[in-house]
Amino acid sequence: MSSSSTSLCVVGALGRVGSRIVALALDDERFVVSGAPLRDGATRASAPIIGASSRAIVPKTAAKPHDLPACDVVVDFSSPDAIARSIDIAAHHRAALLVGTTGLDDAAMSALKKFSTSRAVLVAPNTSMGIFALADAVAKTAKLLGAGFECSIIEAHHSKKKDAPSGTALRLRDAVRSSGHAMSDDQVVAIRGGDVIGEHTVRFAGPGEYLEFTHRATSRDLFARGALAAAAWLKDRDAGWYTMNDVLGIVA
Repeated sequence: MSSSSTSLCVVGALGRVGSRIVALALDDERFVVSGAPLRDGATRASAPIIGASSRAIVPKTAAKPHDLPACDVVVDFSSPDAIARSIDIAAHHRAALLVGTTGLDDAAMSALKKFSTSRAVLVAPNTSMGIFALADAVAKTAKLLGAGFECSIIEAHHSKKKDAPSGTALRLRDAVRSSGHAMSDDQVVAIRGGDVIGEHTVRFAGPGEYLEFTHRATSRDLFARGALAAAAWLKDRDAGWYTMNDVLGIVA
């Protein structure tokens, strides 16, 4: 491993996004996947990780932090109940922590905030570069149009997505509110069905006209690529709380 590469420990490596993070990292010389701890009862054979590269990893089932190789960044795309373990792994290896898991409760967020006082932590329910560009545009548009335009958000995801509204929809709602717009929670609508990867539409409706911004995810690789870019940026950062805005250089 070269000094310029970023070594990753991927928690949730058998998931929809986690498996793509691993596959793309294995095919990119800028990254090394040093570990992928699995939950109890999981096996790699249950969801093979496919990459064009001949490089491979052998995840350890329910591995404890000291059983795993050292890493620069722990990347968690798993479930809210795995956050404590990811923090333990990052603490043990003095690694930064990137969390893309959605549906985090107050306890998980509090634990992550506390950990950010000692290591770099980035929490992003959506690692799409386009979504954060959208959030920036939405905030500026809400400020420009003012209270004369009512705002609504409609989001759609596959039927197996557990949280509703999505973390991304809430991020867009917060972007609208950051401009001083009094957008109400009942104007965020969630649709679940089929195999939709992710679609978010923000509408500003005013007298005689309306304006819409729409982002559609056509492949989960966009989240994986965004996560890898964020992980590379997060490596060697000072302790603190970061967002994708910091990665993209967007000033809120």
